[in-house]
Amino acid sequence: MHSAESVGSVTLHRQPLFSTRAPPECADHHLRGPFATTQYRQLLTGMLARGHGIEALCAFLTLTRDVLLGLLVQFDLPTPHDRPLRRTGGLHAWVPSDYSTLLTGWLENWPTACIAQEIKRSRASIWAKTRRMGLPRRDRRPLSWPKGLPVVPVSPVVEVLPEPAKPDTPKRLPAKWLVRGTDEPLELTSKRNGLEVDWAGNTKALIELGMRCWGGQLISKVAEDFGVSYRAVTSQLHWLQVKSPTRAELTESFDRAAAEENIKKAGCKLMFCKSDTRFPYWADRIARTRSKRDVKVGFYDVGFA
Repeated sequence: MHSAESVGSVTLHRQPLFSTRAPPECADHHLRGPFATTQYRQLLTGMLARGHGIEALCAFLTLTRDVLLGLLVQFDLPTPHDRPLRRTGGLHAWVPSDYSTLLTGWLENWPTACIAQEIKRSRASIWAKTRRMGLPRRDRRPLSWPKGLPVVPVSPVVEVLPEPAKPDTPKRLPAKWLVRGTDEPLELTSKRNGLEVDWAGNTKALIELGMRCWGGQLISKVAEDFGVSYRAVTSQLHWLQVKSPTRAELTESFDRAAAEENIKKAGCKLMFCKSDTRFPYWADRIARTRSKRDVKVGFYDVGFA
């Protein structure tokens, strides 16, 4: 029934947004497809939950746009988005007949191997597609091979376990080597048979390392010049308490004048740990920042010997 509303001297006749009767396409089982009403409701509910749009639903269910919208009204389901379906290419792209066979086999309880055989795909691709489409879960017990289709023996799925990873052989450092890009020869030494850098015995190298970072040289380049790992550099920067420049100021080369200028702007000065004077660090000139090494060993605690 149409409703009428008067606005001034004009009478407006309004029609309801949705008809209470099912559209003609939904009244004919053959026009709307091979599935029963309850199956369409189940399929559409799952596909809408996966976020599929109108074009995708029409492709999956082999329906026209009008029939699909009529089913959505009949089942009181929300109208999906109308964005275009993402097109797929390649030799093994899915076509409408593949979707039709998949849905028929899935709802009629064909084994996954049977569906894969009919579409000429793997069982893994069938499982993946059903998850992406939002098809309902099935009980394995009533699955049966349809009559008239040859039963192909299915080889069991064998899980191939990856080979256990071989332990990485640690890269050993030489006993002595020179740092590259320094004004004067600067030697580094190793300890523990080449497994670690002997930073405690190389105070000048630690100062040079800090100056490189104050100057804005990239840590990867610092590690390359020092002949050590990236992690070894970052670990020492934590104890050196260097305030690195911004990312925009980072460079591949080292500028000592820029490093000294950055230290001056930051209001810092070079100092040495009180618990072990072999380790330098940069502290605030006014606040006199404490060394992280001294704090860790409890140098400032009462009763430190």
